[in-house]
Amino acid sequence: MGVKQKIHCHGCGHDFVRDYGVGIDGHAVLYCDRCGKSMHVDFSGGWMSLPDCACGGHYDADALGCCPNCGRTLSHEDIEG
Repeated sequence: MGVKQKIHCHGCGHDFVRDYGVGIDGHAVLYCDRCGKSMHVDFSGGWMSLPDCACGGHYDADALGCCPNCGRTLSHEDIEG
């Protein structure tokens, strides 16, 4: 799956690692752009239409998700390069 990124939540100080993007094998973890819920997806058979999240948001390859400790929506500043 994609790239492993180090995350530091600036809301609660929690550090963790998370996968982002689509890997060369076609597997990905996408996050809801509203609530941050994750969805595992296999794109190896080609791109597909994704269902909307139960909260009304959309699963998006650019969405960053939420901190698993405090639930805060992550920002680009939380991702350490």
